[in-house]
Amino acid sequence: MNLPQTNLITFCCLGYNHSKFLKECLDSIVNIGYENVEVVVVDDGSKDNSVELLEEIKKDFPYPLEIIAQANTGKIGWNINNAIRKAKGQLISFTSLDDTFNADAMRTEINEMNANPDMGFIASTKAIFIDDKGMVDTSRLDLVSHELNNPTIDDLLELEYREFGAFYIQGSVIRKDIINAIGGYDEDMIGDDIILRTKIFKYMQRHPELTFKVIKEGNVFYRMHETNIHKNLTRQIETVIEYLDRYWPERPNPEILINWMNYTIGKQSFEEYMPLFAINERAASLLKEQRIQQKIKSNIIKNETTFFQRFIFNKRKKQRKTRVTLLGFIKFSYQRAKKEKRKQQQSVHYTQYK
Repeated sequence: MNLPQTNLITFCCLGYNHSKFLKECLDSIVNIGYENVEVVVVDDGSKDNSVELLEEIKKDFPYPLEIIAQANTGKIGWNINNAIRKAKGQLISFTSLDDTFNADAMRTEINEMNANPDMGFIASTKAIFIDDKGMVDTSRLDLVSHELNNPTIDDLLELEYREFGAFYIQGSVIRKDIINAIGGYDEDMIGDDIILRTKIFKYMQRHPELTFKVIKEGNVFYRMHETNIHKNLTRQIETVIEYLDRYWPERPNPEILINWMNYTIGKQSFEEYMPLFAINERAASLLKEQRIQQKIKSNIIKNETTFFQRFIFNKRKKQRKTRVTLLGFIKFSYQRAKKEKRKQQQSVHYTQYK
């Protein structure tokens, strides 16, 4: 497909120990088939051979490729702002170097942004998740916003407060002028994508002449592995507590935050989860929530039963077998009847995904 070769688009890519995947990511940019492209990569102090591999790829890469190799900071907002400052494009898109663009969806996005100069951004409510081998995982749910038809900016902003996610920043195409006007990411905060989306929405509330579009086609194949930041729930809670304190100071704690806190309380010890309540005033206000008070009390009671569970009656499950120990020395086990295995949905590689 030949796209109007109008605006320069800058792909800002962030990497940390992504040498295994980064060539796939950069190849997926080439596969979009848009000629007016530049790529800015920020490597945040990788300990693998990412930088060396990037330098090798750069020799034959068909687009300008700038590599910012820096000492590790772990500050996503600060790192991406480094890339934004180098970006020359009128359009800008973001991804991580372990993810891969869906070329068909990206063609559509770029084409629409070129055709509509008043369009502030185009983004997707769907991510297609893949594993280390690139096999598609179809079991993961889409964002709540995926069920909305023709959402307004107010709808999207409300979703940030209520669900902590209106669309995926990865694969979105945004006017660089808007990114410049809002100052990019907030570098003094842990949060990244949720901050940028909120700032964009608030800017567009002030500029109703700007349009936008949210599509339901996945524009990025999002790589799932053990080091994904979103798997660190404690960090996620710290992120949204900071976010709510700055951008929603007058509104109560959303239900999703209370659910996250209760889950964390159930999984961690008192010493591990209590520091979360000392982050700021918003965090301290969570101790006034009745559901959280009840969860803390029940968790304390649960801990008091540890002696009984360890020395009087202990039951452990391993696969289908259950082992029971009474009084520390009487032991027996039993096994459940084998259940018929469910047929697993056949997975496909992302290159064959339709």
